[in-house]
Amino acid sequence: MPNKNDTKLKTNVKIDGTSKTRPVNTNTKPRSQRAKETEKGINNVRPTNANVNKKPSQQPNVNKKNDAKNKDNNKPENKKNNKGNNIIGILFIILISLIVLAFIGFSILKSGNTSGYFNKEDRVAAKAIYDKIISISEENYPQTPEDVVKVYTEGYKLLYGDKIKDLSIVPNIIEKQRLLFSEELLDKNPLEEQINGVLASIQNLKNNKIKITSINVKPTTYDQRDNTLAYVKVDKKDSFFQTYYYIYHLKLEEGKWKITGWYNTDENYNIIEQ
Repeated sequence: MPNKNDTKLKTNVKIDGTSKTRPVNTNTKPRSQRAKETEKGINNVRPTNANVNKKPSQQPNVNKKNDAKNKDNNKPENKKNNKGNNIIGILFIILISLIVLAFIGFSILKSGNTSGYFNKEDRVAAKAIYDKIISISEENYPQTPEDVVKVYTEGYKLLYGDKIKDLSIVPNIIEKQRLLFSEELLDKNPLEEQINGVLASIQNLKNNKIKITSINVKPTTYDQRDNTLAYVKVDKKDSFFQTYYYIYHLKLEEGKWKITGWYNTDENYNIIEQ
């Protein structure tokens, strides 16, 4: 039950159609008396609070700018722009890398340094063979049938000996080897067909993990009835220790010995009919 001593402090009053609560003044003392008491410092009904009207201090927010920046970066259009900038940057780096690689490759070719085309373990020997083959010209041509076959088979070993790392030099080797061919043999073997055939043979040997390990060129045998014809016997061994026997036919054309063909033989160098 309510206490009799309780004093009703609030009544409901409608303001603008809204129920509001308004305090009722319960101080029934005369105004003059209240004024005197106030002067005496007795009435402390409204205690002073220094912080009542004081505005809260403005604390600097050090993350405010960063938060705004992060919000801007998280906008969809800004994300797209950032992604586009990243792609452009990557493409620019790739372009620069390609230009540098092209410059290095051109410099290597211009300087004649082709050691990078060969496998590391055979680089020195392979480069020496390659340089010898590339030096073939009408002015620098092998003198004897045996020398012609030696140069040609050195190129054969380079091609099929698993020494080449970059096959882009294969056409260079074949073009020089073709200088050793007779006109008839050149007509039977167009350049493009020969290059494609050699590349296919190289790949086939690699797939079967076979490579030519050694080539032995025998002394020249001249035809007894025609001194413009010569024959050179050759043994080739592979990594499976198999030996293959061949005989090369050469013909003297305009003062130079040219290869007219070669044939598989048995170990006695009798041609095997194919």
